[in-house]
Formats: sequence, C-alpha cells, structure tokens
Amino acid sequence: MKRIICLIMILCLAVSVALADGKKIDGGEERNIQINPAGDNPVEEGISPTTGRNLAEVKAEAPEGAAGLAVTGRYMPIIAQIINVKQGIDLWAPLNGSWADVVYQSCLATNGIDRMSFVFSDVIPDYVGFVRSTRVTHLRLRQEWDCAFVTSGWSDADVPDELAREGIKNPLESTSYTAENPGLIYPAGAPSRPWGSYYRRMIGPNGKGVPAAPNNEVFELAALVNEVVPKDYVPRNHAFRFTDEKPEGEDATFIYVQMTSSKETYSELEYDPETNTYFRYLYQNGTPVTYHENVPMDLTKTKVDDERRYLVSGLEAGRDIDFSNVIVQSVDYNWENFERPVPNLVGTGNADYFMGGKHIAGVWQRTDDNSRTVFYGEDGNEIELQRGRTLIILLDWKVNGTVSYE
Repeated sequence: MKRIICLIMILCLAVSVALADGKKIDGGEERNIQINPAGDNPVEEGISPTTGRNLAEVKAEAPEGAAGLAVTGRYMPIIAQIINVKQGIDLWAPLNGSWADVVYQSCLATNGIDRMSFVFSDVIPDYVGFVRSTRVTHLRLRQEWDCAFVTSGWSDADVPDELAREGIKNPLESTSYTAENPGLIYPAGAPSRPWGSYYRRMIGPNGKGVPAAPNNEVFELAALVNEVVPKDYVPRNHAFRFTDEKPEGEDATFIYVQMTSSKETYSELEYDPETNTYFRYLYQNGTPVTYHENVPMDLTKTKVDDERRYLVSGLEAGRDIDFSNVIVQSVDYNWENFERPVPNLVGTGNADYFMGGKHIAGVWQRTDDNSRTVFYGEDGNEIELQRGRTLIILLDWKVNGTVSYE
C-alpha cells in the first residue's frame, strides 16, 4: 500500500514533532460516562466472536495445516508472546501474524522496548514466531481470555508470584502436568512436558537471515491446540459486539503512538477508506515500512545437536497486518525498579476508539481477574466494533506513553 502525499511530508518531521502535531489523548481525563454494565454477548452461528467475520469466508482463506474456529469449529483461542524489536520490521516481523484476531501492545520497561501479544482464534496457523518472554501484564491478559498461552519463558522475579496469585501451578516447576492434564500455559525449555515437542528454533544458512537466539523461537500452534490442549476444555465467553455501520465521531486519519520514552517504540497508523482499516507504519533508517508478517522460504524441519529446528533459506515479506479497530486503553502501570510492569487491568479507565477513520471517547471496565474487559462508548453502552482485526494499546499514560491523532 502506498501512502498519500501529505503523509510523506509529515514523515520528514522528527518523532517528537509528529506527536505534538496531533491531539493528545489524556488518559486521566474525567469523562463522566455512566456505564450500563454489559453481560456476555450472544455468539451468532457462523460469525466469529472475536472478529465479527463470516467464518465460512475465513475458512476459505485459511492456510494449509491451520486449526481454529473457522477451520475445525472449535472455539479455543491461544495467545502467543511475539517479539517487537524495532517495532516488528525487517527480520523481526511476526511469522504468520496476519492470522491474529486481536493484538495487544504493552510496555516492558519505562524507557525500553514493548511487546505484542497475538490472540489467534478464527485461524490458528501451523506455526508462529518469534516468541519471547512473559511479564505479569501478559498473564493477566491470558486470565481474561481463559485460553491457551505460549511463551519462551519468564524471569523468576515476578511471574511465579503472579501464577500463584491466579491459582495456576508453575508449568516449569510442577511435575503434575501430564498428557491427560497438560494445563493451558506452555513455556519453552520444558522438553519433558506434554507441550515440549511443539517449539523449535529457526535458523538460516550459516546462521544468518533470521534473528539470532534467543529471538528465533517458533511454536507450532495448530498442533498444540489439536493435540495438547484438553479437548473438553471450553474457555469463557469473550465475544465482542460488531456492526456493519461506520461510526460517527471526530476525524482521525493518523494515529501517533509512543509506548515509552524510547523512540524504538514509536509507530504511526493511517486510515485507508478503501479497506476501512488502519495500516501501521514503522521506521527503518528514516523510511516508513508497513507492518507485515514474514514468511520463511524453503522451510525444513531438522535437528541440530538433538534440538528441534526449522531450517530456512531466508525470510520474505508476507501480508500486511492492518486493523479495523484501534483501541487505546489507558492503564495505571506500577513499576518494579522501572523495569517490570505490574499494570492494574481490573477496574475502570479511559478508552479511546479509532474506527472508520473516526475517534470516539469512552471508558473500559473489568470487574475481576476472571472477567473480560468491556469497552463502553460515550452513551455508556458496550461499543460496537468494525468487523476485522483489533489492536489494543495498553497505554502507560502517567509515565512515558503518548498517543495523539489528527
């Protein structure tokens, strides 16, 4: 996709200038919205609860070897922790990322990198990557979805305590996980566990052409869901509301995002009326690059020193990853030593919606750890999303996070 001429001019400006040009979101603004509490949404037969798309149409597009609601008829979302080095461009673009239904963007440090959490449900591809580690934030998202979860691992500084708080046995320590009781959280580094043979490291020719370890881990999602996740497990309802009508609101063609004080977390989104989606743009040597998935070339399964590997001849750009909905969820983050985020994802706060080229101000609410986050519009009712993929930005508005639009 080619950008319009006026945006090309904007790209010449410094990041700080671009952010200043737009209308800045105030995460602490008092909005005085009276919430009409929503219950679970009904799931319409043949319609995806996570994207609102026609499942038959999604199935016709699904790649070979995929699982997921559209393919097998089973609703079993799975979250994958995906690397976001350089905001996911070049070698670090997500593998098979275009099949995600919902993508969360969250902070990892007040002045450092951020991370993406991809929710796959309609279509669960054969494999995804590159998978990285977990923070407390991500476990709290998983608890909301009540679903399967893959990660390269975590630090012992805070995640084990969070698992205990949520009543989950540590998959890396507990010996109770068996083929009959595999649990739902699947970290790498556990070859003896039921999920141990479903992750690999990807390597290129002469060790080049793909990210170096530890940033080269790939999980075989479809097989995990088909063969490991308990077949009788049914996640809680997490259906959104959707509409075919475009929203009314303030014009919002461009969105400027900076997650932390690091310019590495800067990105832009531009609304395309032809697709009714926002395309995400990143920077490589000052040049805008569209956010897209990577596709491995000449993929072969192999072993090196008895470790399972994917051998590829290189990576090439695949489909763009655009968003029908962009939600900025203003969150109160607590920080341990300014390095470990402990966000409060239960309660209420401001939510800003970008859909159909418009901005709508609202609020979010989550009543407890085991309930879904509900997004409410200006009228206090649960907001109706556009059909398609959703990006949810967990904005640390009190510290260094900044989102503006114009």
